[in-house]
Formats: sequence, structure tokens, C-alpha cells
Amino acid sequence: MPRTLLFLLLAPIALAAQAPQAPPAQGTGPLAGLFPEQQGPPANYRGYGRNDCGPTDGPAVRLTVLQGLVPEGVPRTPPRPSIELIIYAPLDKVVGQELTIAPKPVAGGVVAMSCPVVGVCAPADAGVLTISGRGENGSINGEFRAKWAIGAPRSGRFTADWRESVNTCA
Repeated sequence: MPRTLLFLLLAPIALAAQAPQAPPAQGTGPLAGLFPEQQGPPANYRGYGRNDCGPTDGPAVRLTVLQGLVPEGVPRTPPRPSIELIIYAPLDKVVGQELTIAPKPVAGGVVAMSCPVVGVCAPADAGVLTISGRGENGSINGEFRAKWAIGAPRSGRFTADWRESVNTCA
């Protein structure tokens, strides 16, 4: 009798442990909301843009985009959680075009870097960037979609205020 009672008490526990468990639904659990660009429509980013130099001292434009408000005092270099979009062409030549994102600089192309607060920036493996236009105040509007080696693809629309830069290419 005690063995039968013990079996009846432990059988439901054993069956429950063997039952397959469904993964948590997207948008729930401890990571919900940390990566909004994975859910629904593209995320909205704000940021700033400035002239930069390409690897062969050619013209480049660097856009630093972040989610949320961008205070004036945000540093121009990492560490900061951001996405850096480096366009290796003059801005006026790429408005309205779909540019290819690659992990290494190419004339007329784009490198997208994901920059965490701690650690080094990582280039996206592939993607596209479109500069849709410039605002009356010089801001740059556009959209990107990119895939990094780790994690889900990210996409977003952005508005980047223009900041004057003292970079001069040789």
C-alpha cells in the first residue's frame, strides 16, 4: 500500500517534467521591451550626423542614432548605446538611393555599427540604408535594416540633426 500511494503521488510530477514546454510568447518574459526593434514596425531613432573621412580620406558622413531623446552633451565617440551609420559618399549624392550595408567600408556603401555601452562596436553583416531627404534645418531623415552576427535583425526610421564637424580629409 505505501508503494502504491508513493507512486500515485509522484506520477503527476514525473509526467509534468517530461511534457514539452512551449517557449514564452514574444513580448513577454524578463527581456520584453529591451529590444523593441524586434517587435512590430521599425523603431524610431533620433540622433545627429556630421562629416567624417573614409578609410582612404574620401568623403564620408557619420550618423549616430539612438532611441529616445539625444541630449546636446552626448559624446561623439563610444561608449554610448547607439547605432553608427557611416556612409562612404557625399550626402547629396545618396539622397533617395538604397545603399548596401556591408561589414567593411566600400566607396558608395555603408557600414552599420552596433555600439554597446561596454565593449567594442560590431559591424552589421548585411542590410540596406535609404536617406529619404533633408529637413529645412539640415536634419537627415532615413531608414535602415541590418543584420548582425548575433541577434535578430534591426530596423528603424531616423532623424539625425546636423552638427558641424571640424574633420578635414587629407
